[in-house]
Amino acid sequence: MKKAVIFSLLGGYILGKAGVEIFGGKTARKVYTGITTGAFLAKDSVMDRVEKIQAGASDIAADARANVEKYYAEKEKEYTEGTDKAAAAQKEED
Repeated sequence: MKKAVIFSLLGGYILGKAGVEIFGGKTARKVYTGITTGAFLAKDSVMDRVEKIQAGASDIAADARANVEKYYAEKEKEYTEGTDKAAAAQKEED
């Protein structure tokens, strides 16, 4: 039992030491740098697309707001004209 624990600890130490050597090497560093560079380029590409989509969406939202304001202005005008006609009809009856 004690031998199994000792071998497990020794095996873990050896694998850990080998891992540090592998991940700390110049070749590994180049690989990590390349991967990180690719991630940054992908992020920049995605952010450019997001900005374009946001710009398009803000244009659509502005157009929709203008349409809503126009709609309410027309409704208010119809209501005002309707109340003016009703008031004029009421005066004629009196």
